[in-house]
Amino acid sequence: MNMKKTVSGIAAAVMAVSALSIAATAADWSKTSYADDDPNTVSIVSTDANGVTFTQAVGGGSCKARITLVDILANPEDASKIKSGSWDVTYTGLSSLTGTEIGWLGGGTWAATCNSAGFGLAPTETKEDGTTVWEDTQTVSDSFKYLLDTQVPTDATEAEYVFMDWSGQDLVANNITVTVSNLKFFDADGNEIAQKEYSGASDAAADTTADAPAADASETTSTATGNTTVAAIASVMAVAGAAAIAAKKRK
Repeated sequence: MNMKKTVSGIAAAVMAVSALSIAATAADWSKTSYADDDPNTVSIVSTDANGVTFTQAVGGGSCKARITLVDILANPEDASKIKSGSWDVTYTGLSSLTGTEIGWLGGGTWAATCNSAGFGLAPTETKEDGTTVWEDTQTVSDSFKYLLDTQVPTDATEAEYVFMDWSGQDLVANNITVTVSNLKFFDADGNEIAQKEYSGASDAAADTTADAPAADASETTSTATGNTTVAAIASVMAVAGAAAIAAKKRK
C-alpha cells in the first residue's frame, strides 16, 4: 500500500467532512435583531455560530427575533432555491412556572412569505388545583414548506425570518429565554443549502435593553453543531488509524 497516497486521501476526507458539517448549518446569527422596526420587540441575549438566544425587551410584550436571508445564506442567489426549512426552539428557565396555572407556551415563525407550522410547550404535570409542574428546559422543532412557486423568496435582502413567542406570558419576570438553533434550508431535491460563517465573537451578547436578563451559557441547550464536526472527523481518523496499522502489518 502506498502510505503517502493513503495519508493524503485521509486528509482530504477529513477536510471534506469538516467543510460539509460546518458550512451548511452555520449562519451569521450576530446579525439577528428586532422586528417591526421596533427595538421593543426583542432583547437579544447572545448569539453564536449555532443560533440566537433572546427574550422580551418588555415583560409580557412582543418577543420577535429577526434575521434576513442575506445574513444566512452563503450565496444570496440561493434564496430562489429554498423550498423548505427547519430549526429547533429551546426554552430555558421554565421551572420558574411551576406552581402557576400557566399551561402553555409556544409560537412560530414568519418565514419570509408565510407562517411556519408553529410549536407549543406544555407542563409535565397539571395538579388537581390547576397548578403546573414544568421541566426547566424544553426543546421542540418548527418548520415551513413553500407549496407555491410564488412563495419562494426572490430577494435575500428583503426575505426576513422572524422567530416569535406568541404566548404573551412575562418571560422576563420568570427569567425565561428562547434559543433558535440548528437552522437548515433545503432545495426541491432535499439538498441542504449552504449558509454563511458566523462573524461575531464566540460569546457575543447584543442586548437591546439595559434590563435584559444575563445569558447563562450553562443553561443554554442549543444543538452543538460543532460536535457533529468533531465526531465526523474522529470517525474518519479512526478509519485512518486502522488503515495505517493494516498497511504496516503487510510490510
